[in-house]
Amino acid sequence: MELWNVSGKQIKPDCRPFFVSLYTILDCLVSEWGAWSECDASCGTGMMSRNRTVVRPAQNGGKHCPSLMQKRGCQGFKCQHHQDRRVMREMALLLPASLSKSRHENDTSDIRRNLRLRYRDSFKHNRGNEYCVEFEVLKASKACHKLPPYDKLLEGDRVVVRCDLEALQRDATPTETSNSVLDEDQTTPQPKFRCRGEGMPGRNTRWSALAAPSCHGKWLRLTLDQPKKCTESQFIFV
Repeated sequence: MELWNVSGKQIKPDCRPFFVSLYTILDCLVSEWGAWSECDASCGTGMMSRNRTVVRPAQNGGKHCPSLMQKRGCQGFKCQHHQDRRVMREMALLLPASLSKSRHENDTSDIRRNLRLRYRDSFKHNRGNEYCVEFEVLKASKACHKLPPYDKLLEGDRVVVRCDLEALQRDATPTETSNSVLDEDQTTPQPKFRCRGEGMPGRNTRWSALAAPSCHGKWLRLTLDQPKKCTESQFIFV
């Protein structure tokens, strides 16, 4: 095979190896993928990754190197307590906050009013123990987009969900958790109450519209400290 330079002169045989290696196009060559790393979250949603290295870089206009790292989601189950793992698996069932107002409007004519007067010192019958939790929506199904008021649950939106007395559930017996509360003038711990699906601070959990199961998704709990009382909310826990 004869080779010619840009001036139209024939390249001498002893120079040909240099020009062949200079103009040979070589694509980037990478190694096989390494093993996946451990989940970076010991409890709850996290990420894991794997890597590969460049064996030979691209030369003379060859194809560039592909991505050297891959990531995927993972779930950590090494939670501090068994109770934490159970909470992380719960799904929050939601109703519009307007139904919360309806509940309260019926207090005067409902038999529950007599119960609250009789047990006004009980945690489960004291409206002052209601609270709200704020979330950031991470994922929402398409069915939510055209379904008011669940169209407020779109990716990136922040929503406040109220925990009414009617939704409070007994979390555990006093001997099962160290998070029990003490009523005034009492030395015996009382069981903790909470709303199902309220999640854990800084963790991702699932939610679903009770009246429309096709509307569902994931969110991140933004309330890091103890939930506080609130006056405005978009939804209520069931």
